Amino acid sequence: MRVAFVSSHAQPGGSERYLELLLDELGPPWIAEVIVLQAGWLVDRLHLAGHPVTVVPVGRRLDLLAGAVRLRRELRRVRPRVIHANGVKAALVAGLATIGSGVPVIWVKHDFSGGRWLTSVVAALCRQVVGVSAAVTAAVPGTLSARVHVVPNGTRPVSVDRDAARAELRERLGLDASAPVVLFLGRLSRVKGARLLVAALPRLRERVPRAHVVIAGERDIAEPEVADELPVQAAALGVQGAISFLPWQDDPARLVAGADVVAVPSGPHVPGGSPGEGFGLVAIEAMAIGTPVVAVAAGALPEVLGDAGRLVAPTAEALADGLADVLLDPALRQRFAAAGRRRVAEYFTLERMSARMQERYLEAAR
Repeated sequence: MRVAFVSSHAQPGGSERYLELLLDELGPPWIAEVIVLQAGWLVDRLHLAGHPVTVVPVGRRLDLLAGAVRLRRELRRVRPRVIHANGVKAALVAGLATIGSGVPVIWVKHDFSGGRWLTSVVAALCRQVVGVSAAVTAAVPGTLSARVHVVPNGTRPVSVDRDAARAELRERLGLDASAPVVLFLGRLSRVKGARLLVAALPRLRERVPRAHVVIAGERDIAEPEVADELPVQAAALGVQGAISFLPWQDDPARLVAGADVVAVPSGPHVPGGSPGEGFGLVAIEAMAIGTPVVAVAAGALPEVLGDAGRLVAPTAEALADGLADVLLDPALRQRFAAAGRRRVAEYFTLERMSARMQERYLEAAR
């Protein structure tokens, strides 16, 4: 089966990481070409992995139609049986590019972007809408419900020496060997909630005085100011000595293993904005390693975590208390770690995700 994969974006993020993992699991027999609608991190990563990659730059608004024409030319050259459109922009451009061609488009929907009107339009252009969670498919109108499927993200099993990772991280940060560490891993945008975690730190330190927060994230190209605001916010709250900023991690396993808790504070932090994570890949990566997760109960995170982590309200006080409860209770950490590993093994393996996507491609081609 020759599948063309079209990616909306190339910056580090969950949907890009998902595509990278899926391509590695599927292997060359399924990959006709990967077409990325902007240059960047993902393109370089896929080149290094040996995947056939082409950049077809597509801007915003008025450039979408011109971009669809450029994409149509590329697809005629590649001649795929199916198109996997990774994200709403990729699905819109691919849907326009394939009008009248008979080539089916599968929109893999990772988040809540677009709203109901755009979701309806894009879904109508696609043969299938595959949500990474049930939460992100809710905006698809009922008249198109037969096109909707849910295929959750998957992750690899990871074996890491946790004691060595803990010692390595604390030495890197200049902390005492037993200092409690909370990790945030992800893009530095408002929806991801790094500001909420910083706001929670004073209350967290009241309950766990030696608690230290690590923010390992990439500056968001759409909201670059967020990365600059975080150190200023920490200084204003008087907790700048209890927080460290690290660069984006291409392979975060040792960092996750070295932390006591991973915080996933994504949520409805902007009025009228996204309700939160469309899935939460960081959460299952932490669960697979055995690091407990404390997350905001918003978006798809309740669906993903189940009872394998602590869910809290989207407030600084609730987040601080949730983190403190887990840090202060070794038995609770062990229970969450064991439950997380079991949940990943049952629902969120790469093999399961790849097999179910292969079913989607075959059905769309038929």
